[in-house]
Formats: sequence, C-alpha cells, structure tokens
Amino acid sequence: MAALAHSVLATEQAADRRTEIRYPAQDPAELEILPGPTETVFGTVLDVSRSGLRVALSKRIDRGVQVQIKLYDNIIFGEVRYCRAVSGAFHVGIRIQDLVRPAASQNQHIADDPLSLYAVGKGLSIPEVIQLREHLGRCEACRARLAEKDALLNPSRRARPIRGFDSEPRA
Repeated sequence: MAALAHSVLATEQAADRRTEIRYPAQDPAELEILPGPTETVFGTVLDVSRSGLRVALSKRIDRGVQVQIKLYDNIIFGEVRYCRAVSGAFHVGIRIQDLVRPAASQNQHIADDPLSLYAVGKGLSIPEVIQLREHLGRCEACRARLAEKDALLNPSRRARPIRGFDSEPRA
C-alpha cells in the first residue's frame, strides 16, 4: 500500500509543471459546469496558487470546460486545465479567470494576523489566500510588510523570493 501511495505521489510530482507557489488547503467546494444549469459536483480544494487551484472530485471533467466554483461566499470562474485519476478520485486543475466576492472586503490593507498566516503557509481559507494574493500583486506596502514577516517567521528562507511574488507586481 505504501508503495502505491509513493508511486502516486512521484507521478504527481513528475507531472507538476507549475511555476507558482501553492498554498495547501482542505476546503469544501461546489463545482458546476458552465453554461449551467448542471448537476452540482461536491469536492475539496487541495491547493491554490496565484492563478489556479486543484480540486479533488468524484467525477471526471474534460479539459477546456468552463466551471463555476462556490467557496463560502465567493464564486470562482475558471477553465479546467487537466483532470487526472488519483486514488479513486480525480484531481482537477483549474485556471482562475475571475473571482466574485463580497464587496466589503475589497481595497483594504492586509491585517497582521492573515499576513503572518500567509507567510507560514497555513491557516487561511482559499478565498482569503486568493484575495491576499490579488492585493499583494498591487500593493507595495503590504508586499514590504510580508517580506518583514517572512524574514521573521521563516529565517531559513531569507534568500528566496516571497511566496510567489517578484519585486514587481504582475499585470
């Protein structure tokens, strides 16, 4: 059994071609194929990066399909980039195209606690990570605060770039 798990992990790592850092997760999600209405597929978000997420589902979804994912009060629109059979389920990679979230949370600087949790790579929900990454992409002051937190909380990573962000925000 351990050999099978090791084999699946090795296969996933070999197929991993991403250039962005992932934030691990275990958040429940509801996925619908667009244009709807379709049957809702329930799954678990396994990780999120700046531009996408990986979801474990019980059903195969074809590459190129447009989907809507409900996470808490947020809705993510995206495109399926891959779907792989893994241990009796399917891991679906989705490129994020748009995020709709409650208006009250936009355009505020990031508080110290979520910034610290982000720096250590755990403790935030998927919508929080996505919102944080969007804000960091456009806010130099919060990127500087993150660099300080990262140096303090992760001293062994000092020479590396901060959790998927260059010194310049991406367009």
